[in-house]
Order: sequence, then C-alpha cells, then structure tokens
Amino acid sequence: MRRELATEGTAPTAGGAEPSSGFADRHRAARDAVLVSQRGRLIEAMVECVDCKGYPATTLTDIVARARVSRSTFYEHFANKEQCFVEAVHTGVDIVAGRIAEELAQLAPDADPTARIASIVVTFCETVATEPDFARLILVESFKVNQQAVDYRDLAVDRFAELYRIFYHHARQADPSLPELSDELITLIPDAIGERTRRVIVADGPAHVPALAPLFIDFVTTALGLRTRSDAAG
Repeated sequence: MRRELATEGTAPTAGGAEPSSGFADRHRAARDAVLVSQRGRLIEAMVECVDCKGYPATTLTDIVARARVSRSTFYEHFANKEQCFVEAVHTGVDIVAGRIAEELAQLAPDADPTARIASIVVTFCETVATEPDFARLILVESFKVNQQAVDYRDLAVDRFAELYRIFYHHARQADPSLPELSDELITLIPDAIGERTRRVIVADGPAHVPALAPLFIDFVTTALGLRTRSDAAG
C-alpha cells in the first residue's frame, strides 16, 4: 500500500518517519547538504509523491506544493516532471555511493576483502531501510519511466560490481591460488542482490531489507570463493 501524502504541516523526510538509527544519524549531515536547496527540495518532493501516488499519478502541482516552491522555480531546475524524476534517481544513487564510501573509510586500512564486502552490503541494506522512498524509486519505479532512469539504476549496480572486482583482486594478491573470475560473473552478484531487494521492497517493504544482509554477505563471499577460505582460516 502507498502511504498517504503528508500534509503541509508535517513535512517528514523522504521515507516517512524521521530516521532514528545510528546509521541514519551518521549520514544526516551529508543527506541534508544534498536536499536542502530548492532543487534538492523538489527532488525530495518528487520522491515522496511518487512513493505515495506512483509516478503516473504524480502531478507538477503535487511536487511544487510538497516542495513549497512555485512552478516557475520548478522550471528553473527541470524541463518537466520526467527530468525531475531522472535526477531524483541520480541523486538517490549518489546517496548510496556516498554512504558506502563513508562506511568503508571507517574500516582499518588493513581490513580484508571479506570485511569490506560486509561493509558495503550492510550499508546498502541499511540505506534501503533509512531511505525507503529513494530505494523504491531506484529499484522499483525507475523501470516504469524511461531508459535514462534505468541507466542510472544500472550505474549503481555497476558501481557495486566494480567494488567486488577490486576486493577480489586484493584477495587474489593475498592468495594467488584463488581462480580468476570473469567480469560477467562478478556483475551477476549485484544484479541478483538488486533483484531480491526489489522483490522484498514490493512484497514486504524496505524495512525488511536489513535482515537480508547476512544472507547477501554469505552469497557474495560464496560466489567469489572467499567464504570457504575464511572458514578454513578460522
């Protein structure tokens, strides 16, 4: 079920209730810096309206009312509703990428590939839960609008694949007995996680995604042949 559109006096963040987790608190400043401008408010309004009404039913009137700006202000930033949606997808992808980079930076410099994989998987799952409207926009709604929105969604998947390639390369440097894996095989990993996440968002809601993190970590490390190595080392 879609949420009812919040009234003007409530003004929640995208996703409904104000996030209260430590994860959300750590990233609040970076999030606010992206969305505090008029352009950012329009993007956030688009995200919230689409979550409540769906993209086809969302109107320009809905967006500007939610953002509390004029139509002329909207057209200063976007040519039309479709462009605003595409830029909202792009913004959401950048939010995910930024949080992953920030969480990875908190790891010890000598953290092994398995720890780094766990970090990006947990960060992804927590971001889905703390930014449910953006998550639904990227993983569900983007396929319903246009190819450019899908391309930005695919960019996010490609970023995950590149990280997995880098971490696996480091693992092979430490353990040359690990086999070479094709780029195509590694790319299948974030594709599979993205699709499972999409299905859970649709069926159960974004709040259920963090519970999948251990399964996703197990899947990634198994697919890369790292799980059995770490088990043997333990």
